[in-house]
Amino acid sequence: MSNKHPKYLSKKKVRSIKCDYLLLLGERSNGKSYAVKTIAIEDAIKNKRLFIYLKRYDLEVKDSLCVSYFADLPVQELTNGEYTIIDVFRKGIYLANLDPETGKVVRGQKIGLCHALSGAEHYKSLQYPDVDTVIFEEFISQNGQYLYNESDALQQYISSIFRNNRKGKVFLVGNTLSRICPYYSAWGLDVLRMKQGEVKHFIQHNDNGDDTDVAVFLTESLNTNTGMFFGRAAKNITGGAYATEEQPKLPDHITKYKILYKVVFQHDNLMFLAELVQHNESGEITWYICPKTSPIEKNTRVISDRFSTNPYWTRLLQGITEKENMIFKMLMNGNVCFSDDLTGTEFYNLLPKFRTIK
Repeated sequence: MSNKHPKYLSKKKVRSIKCDYLLLLGERSNGKSYAVKTIAIEDAIKNKRLFIYLKRYDLEVKDSLCVSYFADLPVQELTNGEYTIIDVFRKGIYLANLDPETGKVVRGQKIGLCHALSGAEHYKSLQYPDVDTVIFEEFISQNGQYLYNESDALQQYISSIFRNNRKGKVFLVGNTLSRICPYYSAWGLDVLRMKQGEVKHFIQHNDNGDDTDVAVFLTESLNTNTGMFFGRAAKNITGGAYATEEQPKLPDHITKYKILYKVVFQHDNLMFLAELVQHNESGEITWYICPKTSPIEKNTRVISDRFSTNPYWTRLLQGITEKENMIFKMLMNGNVCFSDDLTGTEFYNLLPKFRTIK
C-alpha cells in the first residue's frame, strides 16, 4: 500500500475559476463536494449570507440526509471554536452545538437552505435576497433519469433565487462520468474531449448583452483504491471512468453476419447504429448496436429527438411499417448485442426517451 497522501481538490483552485456556473466533474471522493461546501460555509459565516444545497428530488433533502452531507466538515475550525456541528432543521442549515448536559442540539447562525429541483414551483413566489451560492449535488444521473427539460428547469429555478439582475455562483457537482447529460447539449458544452485537470469556459450569449460564463472543470483523478473496489466499478469510483454495466456481445465476429436492416438512433450529441443481423451459418437473428460517428446518409432510417420532414425520420420508436414494428419488438424484448459495455449502457439509458411501441 502506498504511503503517499492523495492530493484532494483545493478550495484555492475552485475559487480561482471565475464564472457564473461551475461544473465540477470527475471521480468520486476526490474533494469536489468538500471544496464547494467549505467555500459556501466560509462565505456564509464571513458575510452573514446564505447558500442553498440543491438536490434533484424531495426525498433526497430529508433533514437527516442533509446532515450527513455536512458531517465531514471541521466545523470548530471553520467557526474558530464557536460551533461544533452543522444541523438541518425543517430544510434550514444551521451552525450548532450539542448541549453537554442534555445532549440536545442548540442551533445558532443559519447559513443555508435545502431545496429540491423537482419542487421548484414552490420557490417561485418566495424571495432569497440573502442567498449568494447554490450547490447542485450529483447533477449527473448515473441511470439517466432527469427531470423533464431539466437544464431549463434549473435556470428557471435560479431565476427565482437571483432576481433583479443580481448574480451569484452556481456549483454543479457530478460524482460520476456520463456522456448522456442534458446539460452538455442544451448549454453547448463540448466536454467529451477534455483532459483531466482542464478548465474550459463556454460563454452563453444573451439577447441583452449580459453574457453568462459557464465553466467546466474536469478534476484530476487521485488514482487511489482502498482495496475495497475492483473491476468495472473500480474504474469509475477511483479512476473517473464512465459508469457502465455489462452488456451482451455478439457470439461471433461481425463479419460472420449478414446485415438485414439498419436504423440510426440519435439523441442530443450521441448517435447509435443499430443493425438487424443474421449469422451466416446458424441463421440466428439479433440486433447489433455500435456508436455511429459518421454523418447520417440520405434515405437512412432515423429515430431522433430532432424534428425533420424526412419521411424516414420519426421521433418515437414506432415502426412506419408492420414489418418494422415486428423487428422493433425484438429490440424491445432484449434480443440485442452491443459493441461494448459503454455503448449498451448509454443506449438503454436513452431508450425510454424514444418510448416503447404499443
